[in-house]
Amino acid sequence: MDETLTPCKVQKQGGWRTFPYVIGGVSGVLMGTQGVTSNLLVYLIEQFNMRSIDATQIVSFVNGCSQLAPIVGAIVADAVGCFPILSASMAACFLSILLFMATAAIPSLSPAPCTLGVCEAPSGGQLAVLYLAITLLVVGVGGNRLNSSTFGAKQMDSGDEQATFFNWFTVAMYASLIVGTTALVYVEDNMGWVFGFGICAALCAVGLFMFHLGKNYYRHSECRENPFMTLLRSLVRRIGKKSPKSRESVDDYERLEDGTGETKLQTSTPSPCESSLVVDDERSTETEEEEVLSSIVGLLPLMASIICTSLACSIQGSLATLQAMAMDRHLGPGFSIPAASTPIFTMAAAVVCIPLLEGIVLRRWHVTPLQRIGASHFLTFVSLAGTAVVESRRLASAPEGGAMSVLWMVPPLVLVGLGEALYFPAQLVFYFQEFPESLRSSSAGMTALMTGIGCYLSTTAITLIQRFTDWWRDDIDESRFDNVYWMLAAVVLLNFGYFLICAVRYKSKGKAKI
Repeated sequence: MDETLTPCKVQKQGGWRTFPYVIGGVSGVLMGTQGVTSNLLVYLIEQFNMRSIDATQIVSFVNGCSQLAPIVGAIVADAVGCFPILSASMAACFLSILLFMATAAIPSLSPAPCTLGVCEAPSGGQLAVLYLAITLLVVGVGGNRLNSSTFGAKQMDSGDEQATFFNWFTVAMYASLIVGTTALVYVEDNMGWVFGFGICAALCAVGLFMFHLGKNYYRHSECRENPFMTLLRSLVRRIGKKSPKSRESVDDYERLEDGTGETKLQTSTPSPCESSLVVDDERSTETEEEEVLSSIVGLLPLMASIICTSLACSIQGSLATLQAMAMDRHLGPGFSIPAASTPIFTMAAAVVCIPLLEGIVLRRWHVTPLQRIGASHFLTFVSLAGTAVVESRRLASAPEGGAMSVLWMVPPLVLVGLGEALYFPAQLVFYFQEFPESLRSSSAGMTALMTGIGCYLSTTAITLIQRFTDWWRDDIDESRFDNVYWMLAAVVLLNFGYFLICAVRYKSKGKAKI
């Protein structure tokens, strides 16, 4: 047969061909934004002559918004689609970094440097440009952080492929964070803000280009009704104790419309068969909406277990930095580890462990997502207990005048990284597959919300510890951080038991392997 008469094959969209475009786009944008946010405190103090307390408040506000904005971004993405939200958010990140670079390069956009201890305060116009850059950064992070993983998973054809994607997505995410926190911050501190922000902007631009390069290969979601309207209707019916059987028939509804002179749904009286079909269809729709609401309610007890773990890990991260400040951080005669860089051990462990778990352990033994999440809870307990032991030894050696090596902190921090390697991909897979299809972008948003609640509660927990105990003092050698760690370990162990009960009682939709 002539080749011109051969039917053309329809090009399949989605699949692993989209992987390099999604990961390349996300990695570039994440490295660029991390290079800015991780050094924002120093930039505000040095470039805008802000007091440390004012700069800290701004950075804390930005961090809080960065925790909440992705939840809003996920909700919007469920309503309008992931691709337009990701495109707009990546562009917002790029524009934000350009504005930061402009404030560093153009003298009129920032106050003059301090001279002889006298510092010029930033003007209203300079602050307006700065706050615009920060706003664009928060908007960009909000639309990109969670939707990127969901969008990539939607390109995969099976649950196993989605699980593999989430694993490699997590590796790319942690690797990007490490590069942004170390290499880019080093460039900014040693080669200037303009050059450093320029590299961050270039990385964002490359990421945006890579993401759009795969546009023709992506599997795009079809437009549909806002899924949150269906949830709202289900919630209203449940509160009003309405059921599909108690609703008026379609015939009654149409007669009421006819009496008011409004637009008619049907110009002629339907036959009994037609009326029955319409009523059955409405009842089926209401039943589906009720099932969507019930599935989310059923997941809430499991998701609540995230709060305690997040609270404990947040406090552990703060205490680990304080511990490192009181320890010997020298690695040889000419190099010292910054106290704030101790999280690198956790991130590096996660980057190394995820491929090992995916390629060796999880392929040989059948480990389900919930089992991986449970193992991560237990590893958090072991890590807290190990850190408590290290702190006890540090306190015992403090009166002797000899500082312990910071390398004693490495094993507990590596355990945290191993726990994150088990937890992060597993929770993405589990909640993505268990959430209703129309709300999958919001699945990551809900887990982020629980994590954010845990982080905010950690500040309350610290206040209570300081008020009712003498474990937390200004002098770390007079504090009893080991007792704080043991208390957190007990809380996490109880939370682990709670998680096991919820996991056993949970009934899967059949998509995720329990």
